[in-house]
Amino acid sequence: MPDKKKKEEAKKGSPEYMTTYGDMMTLLLCFFVMLLAMSTIDPNRFMVAASSFQNAFSGVLKEFPTIPIHKNILVPRMGGDEQNKRMAIEAVRQLQESIKKEELDESIKVKVTDKGIAIKVADPIGFDVGKADIKPEFAGLLSEVIQIVNTKMPDSEIRVEGHTDNVPIHTREYPSNWELSAARALNVVKHLYTHGGIDPAKLSAVGYGEYRPIAPNDTEINRQKNRRIEIYVEYVNKETE
Repeated sequence: MPDKKKKEEAKKGSPEYMTTYGDMMTLLLCFFVMLLAMSTIDPNRFMVAASSFQNAFSGVLKEFPTIPIHKNILVPRMGGDEQNKRMAIEAVRQLQESIKKEELDESIKVKVTDKGIAIKVADPIGFDVGKADIKPEFAGLLSEVIQIVNTKMPDSEIRVEGHTDNVPIHTREYPSNWELSAARALNVVKHLYTHGGIDPAKLSAVGYGEYRPIAPNDTEINRQKNRRIEIYVEYVNKETE
């Protein structure tokens, strides 16, 4: 009988080419790590990119009164170019620093919107009850707004909205909450013009009275939330019909 050829035993372990392949992958990893270490990341660009992804899933702030104000700064997904978005971020950061320094961060909230920035000033920072005279704390915030508008957002338009609770008011000066809310918004607009020289053609005042609450008027705390001033600094031109 012919001798049977012994079958060659298969070599144990990984193929020989894997050693070279593994060395090449390690060298590539080291190369890209070195590139990353030597690169400089622009914080503003990183924030714009990261927030864009976030807003793609979470949506944008459509209407200020109906969405809670958070401390996080979100870049809008729609409206304005990248430069405008960066200016809005910088403006909000500057305002938040001043608000925190004055320990008013519980009463004054600032937010980036899809058109610029929005500022909500809750009672009693803005005005005394039943009055439309601007209080000193509020005047200090308006000075910050004036500086930001003149330096960072000079082409923006400013809309001021006045809101009250549903407690009736019947005074000689303010027969209803409509007149009171409108007077407060108008005084803010006048302050921005007289103290900041902002073009009056870019300013507008609206009084909504008690008819756009952000909380039920069933408790004093909720009524205090509804007594507020909202300032919108918008850098995106509105579409005309």
